[in-house]
Amino acid sequence: MTGGGSVLVTGATGFLGSHLVRRLLALGHQVHVLARPDSDFRRLRDCEDRLTVWTGDVTDFASVLQACRGARPEAIFHLAGDTSLRAFAGDWASIERAVSGGVGGLMNLLRAANEAAPALRCLVRTGGLEEYGAGPSPFVESQREAPCSPYSFAQVAGAHLSQMMQPHLPFAVVTLRPTLIYGPDQSSDFLIPSLIRSLLRGRRFTLTEGRQKRDLLHVDDFVAAALATPLAAAAHEDLRGAVLNIASGEGHAIRDIASRIAGMLDATALLDIGGAPERTTEIFDLVGDATLARQRLGWRPKVSLERGLAQTIAWHRSEDVMEASA
Repeated sequence: MTGGGSVLVTGATGFLGSHLVRRLLALGHQVHVLARPDSDFRRLRDCEDRLTVWTGDVTDFASVLQACRGARPEAIFHLAGDTSLRAFAGDWASIERAVSGGVGGLMNLLRAANEAAPALRCLVRTGGLEEYGAGPSPFVESQREAPCSPYSFAQVAGAHLSQMMQPHLPFAVVTLRPTLIYGPDQSSDFLIPSLIRSLLRGRRFTLTEGRQKRDLLHVDDFVAAALATPLAAAAHEDLRGAVLNIASGEGHAIRDIASRIAGMLDATALLDIGGAPERTTEIFDLVGDATLARQRLGWRPKVSLERGLAQTIAWHRSEDVMEASA
């Protein structure tokens, strides 16, 4: 994207959203964010004064409409989502939350953008490779999805809702399905930051046998794909309603990733591989084919796994120093 235009971001205070927001600001965009009243702006504390914040929630149509009217965005990046819904024990409450936030929230955003964002050219929404479930890997966009959690179910439903509505909308809606993204300031609820933090503190880290293969992508590469999407959608009519995998195409066993990180930290002895049970809904081969993204967006990942892990470890080291001196 070229700089200067108005953009609206949901999920801006999260891991992906905060990295995207910083890049948008660096490019000179007028950045508007829709954030809940209780949102934690910790990740954006150094640039919060440069943002226009609209208080609300995607589940509340009135607040979404107000944000669209006020921002008059040329592009919308819809990154809001409840990642805690990846864990699922068969409870109906989780499904209700996924439908309300994931599907209902997207419906509100599409409707509000259609009614109150006349300058909008593209809405970019994020899904994830988990939508393909235990399907054949590497995943391609044409295969049938097989969600295994309320989170991935809502993402699949959102992709189909977007495609159903696309002929009735004046702006393009493009779904990006990124693989597992990692990088600085990711929540320790995820494997890589949790592992790094534990080993830096000299604590033993227990994981499964780690036979699962994972396609890892640095957050900077995801941001580059997101920023390339509105320009590509403006130039190519066939991107309207499209779904694009954003992935490296390389699968790494979890045990190998953990061993590599432990080696970089000189903490291999702290790894307990095989000490934890596997999840019943585990996806064992989560690797994406990003041929379409290369063809349509002109995008390919640039951050190697070695460089990305080193950068992430360095960030955690600096955070530890800051915490120790606080």
